[in-house]
Parts: sequence; C-alpha cells; structure tokens
Amino acid sequence: MEGFIRLAEHVYRLAVPFTGCWTGCVLITGKENILIDSGGCAETVVSCIVPALGQLSLSLSDITWLTFTHIHGDHVGGCSRLKALAPHLKVAVFEGSLAHMRDPLAYSAEIRARFPGYSAPTPTRLDGAEPDRLLRDGERLGEITMLHTPGHDADSCCFLDPRTNTLITGDSLQMNGTVAQGCALLMDAAAYGQTLHRLMGMEIDNIVCGHPYLPLGPQALGREASRAFLETCAACHQHDEGFVQGMLAAGVSDAPLIARSLIRNVGGVEPRYLFLPLYTVTEYMKRSGEG
Repeated sequence: MEGFIRLAEHVYRLAVPFTGCWTGCVLITGKENILIDSGGCAETVVSCIVPALGQLSLSLSDITWLTFTHIHGDHVGGCSRLKALAPHLKVAVFEGSLAHMRDPLAYSAEIRARFPGYSAPTPTRLDGAEPDRLLRDGERLGEITMLHTPGHDADSCCFLDPRTNTLITGDSLQMNGTVAQGCALLMDAAAYGQTLHRLMGMEIDNIVCGHPYLPLGPQALGREASRAFLETCAACHQHDEGFVQGMLAAGVSDAPLIARSLIRNVGGVEPRYLFLPLYTVTEYMKRSGEG
C-alpha cells in the first residue's frame, strides 16, 4: 500500500482508492494535526487511512481536526467511520456546508436528481456528522486558513498552509477534469472564474489537488509550476466555454450532444453516466441564456 507522500513541509497526501479515480486525503502536521477529506467510503478508513498514518508513526488519536474541501461522497465517505474509531476527532466545515455535512446522502441524491436519465445510482449509505466548528472564508483552523473557492460546487474550499504557501484545493481546480469525469465538473461556471481570478492573485508555491487532473496531474510543486497550473485551469475554462458557445452558435442546443462533443474535444473518455459533464455544459449554456 502506498502511504502518505510528503509534498511540502508539514503537508502529506494519501491516494485513497475510489471507483474510476483515486481520491486524496491530506494530512497537515503542526501543533494540531489536521486531516483534510476522508476518502470515499468507510472501508478505506481501516484498509488505507489508518495504516498510512501508522507508517508515519501516527494514529487517529494524534489527529485533532477532520475537515473537508466540499461535501461530495468521494471526499466525505469515510467521515462516519473515522468518528466511530476516534470519537475525540473534531469536525470543522465551511459554514455553507452545514446542511450537506449533516446529510450528505440527501445531497448526493439531489445532485443526481437534476439529470435523472444520465445519473449514477445514489449510494446506499453516506453518513455525515454534526460539525464542531463552522469556518468562514479567511478563518484559520490550526496552522491553515480556509478559503471559500466556489465553482466546482457552491461550498468548495481550499486550505492554505502559510508556512510553505501550499494550497490544498480538493476539487476547486479542475483543468480538464479526471479520467472518470470526462471533462471539468462545474456547478457554477461564473463563480469558478472568480475563484481562478482570486487564486491567480495570490503567491502560491505549491498546489495539492484531491485527484489527478488532466493534463497536469495531482499537484504542482514550486511557484512557477503552480502559476502554470492555474493558467492551465484558466485556459481550459476559457476553451470549454468557447466550445459550448460555438456549438450553440452552430445551432446545436442538445446538452448531452454538446457534452459528448466537449469530452471528445478535450481528449477525455466519456463516462458511463453523463450527469457530471452535463452540469458543466448547462452552466455554460446558461451563461448564453440557453440553459
């Protein structure tokens, strides 16, 4: 089993197995050790996260806070098992995530309900937790600062470790999405543009993502690489919006057809269920008054 990989001082990422594409958990060490995201299911807590902590001579008793970049199943699926194994763990989430954190299964069903003919089945179980602390944009949790970075979803967040200017992004930066998605997943395209503008105005030395994103992968180490990563995200965003606008201008308004065409255009693999690309395409269509 591959354990936590040190990507910067105090910052370690673990690739946790998940359907179609691994999902990342990030460990921040300091006066209070913090685990960011929890994998996609309860089983991987015992089979993956706990042993990986052991490789660093740590256990769950050494973790003070559990927090999340957003409340999607592949990031919060291990939450309830972690709390069951370590009741002392305190949960902190962005204040806009409260309802979803309390009932992530209901939110998972809500996400799928928008495109019922193209959506994967809702998970049979996805337990949440009652947060111990709600975070506002710019507020610190231990050594790190939470930044509200919507676009992928309304409650998407990043965490900045100022000791090394390392930004833990979860799914906030999309580029061309993961292999499992087919293309970028945006639930609010306008907010994503604002997020990119905000992050590009910051001094960021390292970027640590929640998945391997196409075409540059799961991280950027160094200021130049981080800048290039952000510029690639912006270029992909501009390209995708332009592609959708071009399809509309050509008289094509069928969202599934546009989604499949976009996936082919960016070199992606069409997923079995098209609901995630449909979010992105309908967002760009909405910006033209078509969605």
